[in-house]
Amino acid sequence: MDCKIAKNPDVLLAALQEHERVIGQLYQAYSQRFADYADFWEKLAHEENKHAGCLGTLRNQMQENPDIVIVERFSIDAIDFSIRYVKELIERSKQPEFNLTNAFSLAMKLEEALLEKNFFEVLSGDTPDTKETLELLARETQGHYQLLSSTLRAYRASGHEYI
Repeated sequence: MDCKIAKNPDVLLAALQEHERVIGQLYQAYSQRFADYADFWEKLAHEENKHAGCLGTLRNQMQENPDIVIVERFSIDAIDFSIRYVKELIERSKQPEFNLTNAFSLAMKLEEALLEKNFFEVLSGDTPDTKETLELLARETQGHYQLLSSTLRAYRASGHEYI
């Protein structure tokens, strides 16, 4: 895939940062909806907010270091679309028929999409801080997916099925 240097890198990083924040809001909504799993969802929400903070730090580093280059692998419109989708999921979580299996499944799909699209590969540069931050984001996103998957399997093994 050909990558081009982002025309407005700060806007791109701000959109990615907002994306992480709204995923955190989704997980917070799930923690309020499913009391038995509140700690589980709150932990994920906290980590998503940490990811948003990491992206904010990268925005600051980018302004201070000209060696950091932001590439545009996908458009800001695509990120905005995903943000709107996550906000719709927050609203959907308030519906009476929405259940914990739905929450696990949708969260897994979100995390999987981030991994498949290499969401955090919008930066390039040789600074150790940049590399470390991006590796952390990718590693923790992979961890979220695995945690969600194993928790869903355990939940279903305890007698809960898809509805």
